[in-house]
Amino acid sequence: MDVGKSFTFMFEDKDWIAKIAIGAIVVLLSTFIIPIPLLVGYCLAVTKRVHDGDPAPLPEWTNIGDMFVKGLYAIVGVLIWASPLLLLLCCSAIAITGISAAADGSGGANDAMGGIGGVLLACLYCLMFIVGIAINIFIYAPITTFALNNRINTFWDFRGIWGFIKANPGNYIIALLLALVANFVAGFGVIACFIGVFFTTFWAALVAAHLFGQVARSNLTPTDSDILPPAPPPTNEPPSYLPGPPYEPAASA
Repeated sequence: MDVGKSFTFMFEDKDWIAKIAIGAIVVLLSTFIIPIPLLVGYCLAVTKRVHDGDPAPLPEWTNIGDMFVKGLYAIVGVLIWASPLLLLLCCSAIAITGISAAADGSGGANDAMGGIGGVLLACLYCLMFIVGIAINIFIYAPITTFALNNRINTFWDFRGIWGFIKANPGNYIIALLLALVANFVAGFGVIACFIGVFFTTFWAALVAAHLFGQVARSNLTPTDSDILPPAPPPTNEPPSYLPGPPYEPAASA
């Protein structure tokens, strides 16, 4: 993996200023939620171009309809993955409501219920933390695979997801850590009169898309038809045989 290129490839495009400026505007408008699928779809296009070995992995902002639809499907897949976390959030809200009701009352029973609710809420928070970490670790595998095959069932193909990670776990972990670094660095965009955060956020998304595009490309095996040497042309000549020793009849008794 060329990790350095993931941080700088966008600046090698001849129209990088216009493309990143449009991306920053989309990030800004994403505060209204509706443009988020377009941003996701654009990053999916980057991932696929990197996997395919496209020398210009930064696409044009032209086919926005397909990008929007594909990004919307990806968001649905991510929400499916996040459903356990959402369920835990609902349970914690119920626990908080129960604790508040117990606190309004008086007596030993209410105190006991409040104590049990507090323990339950602490357990739920710990479980939410663990589930959230797990989702953030594994979610890039189905997103990357979806960018390549455009099949929504990729998000619940857990065998395929595990196979994607297992094919090259070292590169996957490196890409995951560097994507976190890019998002951390993007936070410093607030220094540039806050406006810079929209540019750095888009930059961080492109870095992650490029990194996992490289991971997908590194998962190619020698049996993939696109990297195998061409087969030799067919021939009608009969097979040749190596000459053996001359036949000698056995001596008669």
